Amino acid sequence: MYRLTGAMQSKELQAIVSMIPRDFADPAADFHAVRAMFAPFHGHPTTADFAVVIANYGDVRCGDYSLKGAAPSFTAFHCHGGAFVSTPLDEYHFYAEIIAAQLDCRVVMPDYRLAPEHPYPAAADDCFNAYCGLVRSGTDPATIVLLGESCGGSLAMGVLLRLRDEGLPLPAAFVSLTGWFDLSVSGPAVPGRDPFLTPEWVRNRGRDYVAAQFALDDPRVSPAYADLRGLPPLYLQIGQFDTVREGAIALGVNALRAGVAVTMESWPGMIQGWHGLVTAGVPEANCAWSAIRRYVQALIEA
Repeated sequence: MYRLTGAMQSKELQAIVSMIPRDFADPAADFHAVRAMFAPFHGHPTTADFAVVIANYGDVRCGDYSLKGAAPSFTAFHCHGGAFVSTPLDEYHFYAEIIAAQLDCRVVMPDYRLAPEHPYPAAADDCFNAYCGLVRSGTDPATIVLLGESCGGSLAMGVLLRLRDEGLPLPAAFVSLTGWFDLSVSGPAVPGRDPFLTPEWVRNRGRDYVAAQFALDDPRVSPAYADLRGLPPLYLQIGQFDTVREGAIALGVNALRAGVAVTMESWPGMIQGWHGLVTAGVPEANCAWSAIRRYVQALIEA
């Protein structure tokens, strides 16, 4: 059993980290190299018990997923990762199954457009329009939990901020899965090894996304710097060795100062994207998903 004491990693996580090349997040890599690098990590098959339906919400192609025979009490609207430049929806069905299985929920995931072919605000608009279309289709916002994984954390927070600014119904909560909230990665250096990210690599993906329209610390793409007043509860699991952890810490602190309900948890020894390692038998990932499930169920059932 994994326990949140000290910075020790499980042997399962250590084995995975040891297999990742030291130059995995090469700062010199362009978006083509990033797509090639990510390819082996995505596109995994789903099981026969997982229903994959392609739907249209808000004129955005989306995956609408559920476990066969399940009666979920809420919908997870998930903005997936891929560093803004990689991984279309059809290669991400497997992650929707992780969410559905771990949280016992329906999952909706937008197939947002990728940079640099489609820079900001393309992906942000797609996620916002898909969420609004889901609500118009009859899904009660009070039963929607917004999830954001990796760069999807920025996209999901952008959805929240735009909903608030336009006076539209907000979801019940936001859950971060090692979300990116400061594309400038301007906080203190993170100790230890994060095998999946380096600060300059993240900045370069941010540059792919913003296409020189504005600075990387602009609140439109780095919500750690945004006005966070009036948002629903935020749940932030923060990994000790995650390259982008300081952005999550800043987001949480600023949300607290803005009067938002915030739950911030320190996860010793954890790295970027550790939630996705649940299918590899990493106990820390199981523990993290169990904590998310308890958090969401307490909100939905309240």
